[in-house]
Amino acid sequence: MKNLFLNLLIGLVAVCVTSCSRDDGDDGEAAMIIALEIPSDTIPNHTTITFDFGGNAFSLQAMTRATLSELTMTDLWIFDYIGDELKQTVHQASTDTGFGYPSLSLEYGEHTFYFVASRGSDPVVDTDAATIVWSAVRDSFYGSLMLNVQPSSGSTQAVSLNRCVGRLRITATDVVPTGASKMVVSPSSWYYGLNYKTGDAVRSASTPLYVNIPDSYIGTTNLSASFYTISGASSWQVSVTVSLVASDESVIGSVAIADVPILRNHITSYAGGIVGAGRSMTLSSDDEWVEDATVNW
Repeated sequence: MKNLFLNLLIGLVAVCVTSCSRDDGDDGEAAMIIALEIPSDTIPNHTTITFDFGGNAFSLQAMTRATLSELTMTDLWIFDYIGDELKQTVHQASTDTGFGYPSLSLEYGEHTFYFVASRGSDPVVDTDAATIVWSAVRDSFYGSLMLNVQPSSGSTQAVSLNRCVGRLRITATDVVPTGASKMVVSPSSWYYGLNYKTGDAVRSASTPLYVNIPDSYIGTTNLSASFYTISGASSWQVSVTVSLVASDESVIGSVAIADVPILRNHITSYAGGIVGAGRSMTLSSDDEWVEDATVNW
């Protein structure tokens, strides 16, 4: 009886090896490919949800919203947590197919999702600290969502995000002099990072900010530049020095401004003279953002 059972077992193994063998690839590799191609909705205790960052995703001000493409966002992140455990991080670039409509395979249970969309430069993600830090901050949005994922969960979930940056706009109303190479703004502090869980600003530095002045602007007036910083929910103040600098780094003219208010989703805008005497600046408004903070110098 034992010999009969052993012979049957050997025969079954031989049949399996013969029927599973193939001439055009490795069996292990083929099995792996098949496993990876299983639709996520067939994975036990999982379902697929598409997050919609379409027409109502980005809150600019009361009753005004815009899309990812309209705001020229370049990066989108989703951080998926169950409790304190990070289950997955999803990143989309604006060049990816389906940008703004990522689909995630999610296990059943209570999830908290954190979202960040930005067009800042050189983002560095640290999931241990729950932060994203940029070398240069530009327009950025964030938000969160708690969702109990179940078999009955809808296949699409709309997302709403809020702006998390403040903007300082400087306009030089005097004539841009010959030799001017850069407009430089030197802040007492400036925030380059966001805690995506709390929305707090992180990674402060006092590094000068600048824009190059094209030759075509020499001899003109109303040279304008904007500088973005991550901002928390509360207004804060910064002191800045605004300078026009020559190519040899010599300062052509400058003005110091104390107690500049910065607030998320606001433009603090100064306009006035930087070169010569009689320097004073007043505010202009921008309808794309909440009403500006008004300051004179």
